[in-house]
Amino acid sequence: MRAGDPMPIAASPSVWEHTATSPRIQGAAPAGDVHVETAVVGAGFTGLSAAHHLWKAGRECLVLDANAPGWGASGRNGGMAVLRYKTGFAALARKYGAETTLGLHGLIQEAVDTLESIVTTHRIPCSFRRCGHLTAASSEAALAALREDVQWLRAHAGDDVPRILEYDEMARVSGTAVYRGGYVDPRAAGIHPLDYARGLASALQKAGVRIHGQSPVERIDRSGDGYRLVTRGAVVKARRVILATNAYTDLEKLGFRLAQRIVPVASSVIATAPLTDAQRSAVLPQGHLLTDTRKLTNYFRVTPDGRLLFGGRGDLLGRDVPASFRGLEDLLAATYPMLKDVAIEHRWSGKVAVTLDDFPHLGELAPGVFFAIGYGGRGVALSQLLGRLVAAMACGSAVAAGPMSGASFRPIPLHGLRVPGMQAVATWYRWRDLLSARQDRAGSVAPQT
Repeated sequence: MRAGDPMPIAASPSVWEHTATSPRIQGAAPAGDVHVETAVVGAGFTGLSAAHHLWKAGRECLVLDANAPGWGASGRNGGMAVLRYKTGFAALARKYGAETTLGLHGLIQEAVDTLESIVTTHRIPCSFRRCGHLTAASSEAALAALREDVQWLRAHAGDDVPRILEYDEMARVSGTAVYRGGYVDPRAAGIHPLDYARGLASALQKAGVRIHGQSPVERIDRSGDGYRLVTRGAVVKARRVILATNAYTDLEKLGFRLAQRIVPVASSVIATAPLTDAQRSAVLPQGHLLTDTRKLTNYFRVTPDGRLLFGGRGDLLGRDVPASFRGLEDLLAATYPMLKDVAIEHRWSGKVAVTLDDFPHLGELAPGVFFAIGYGGRGVALSQLLGRLVAAMACGSAVAAGPMSGASFRPIPLHGLRVPGMQAVATWYRWRDLLSARQDRAGSVAPQT
């Protein structure tokens, strides 16, 4: 089947499920009454990072998940640990001030360093590599904003590593002529995300951390100086609780109105058959990861086994139907016409947790109940950081995370109307992207495809 052909069958499992070398981690469900110092709800990147850091601090914990470790977004994403927030640094400085933005710059560096440290500590075979990341400017205005970021970082953070790629160089390193230029940071990293999640879960189990899959939390009740987490066939009694369920928060009966503070949005992904050597030398030839600057963002990379992975917004409700992937297939063909005859072998979707301010948040919902959620598609790196920070909070340490601290993280008004709201926003963003592209074509001499 070619990239432009209809998809006659249901979406296949993710390319990560197909290529994972680490075995699926289940973990027996708990039984009876179980006592623990800290219960972590969610066995994705955040929960596993929190469990790792609690273990590292010598604190007892166990992890509960409604499914298997890595089942949710942690096993379905692009495996791209980037060093930028959804908002650029210069724009952040205008909104929050230089001091806060410098703190955010340091935190995003720590995020990728934390990921690398965990991989190294447990020797996780997950294809971790500092391959670098391209932020591809989809318009002249976006390129101007990226230039401003580079200038701000040099002037205020003393960081001269990121640099601007002009049109010709961007075309060479990306393998496509569709972008106006770009911003490159060679410190970003790629991983096989499902192998990472399974590998970390396995390492923690071997270290004595109890991880229980197929253990949805049916209720959390206050009990004395701690909490009772009611699961199927067991009651877990914990002094502290960490909620790390992100876009899948509504699957667990957690209370605290946590699910009302985020909007789960579907991200759809496709992956080709393995590329030939000639195709591989033409598509992202230096192995970079890439995210564009469209309002409805697209991202792509070459997987460790040599396929092109291409992701973006599909069906807003995450339904794996042909229409969910048609737009991605069209964009892939427009971006890399030389791949028009390459088969699309994998199509899948997952949920991204969006917040009103485009930042993830962590904090304390009630005495002894902590949370970290809301990555908006930037969670591969930031979940490692917030997992570490929320574990520190559970250990009694004060944490400073700037706008990511949860003081202003409130339930979203009219949250029940989120679906029509998302549809309206998606339509507006598509119109903005289309208008920006038309304006650039009208005023540019750069070659287009």
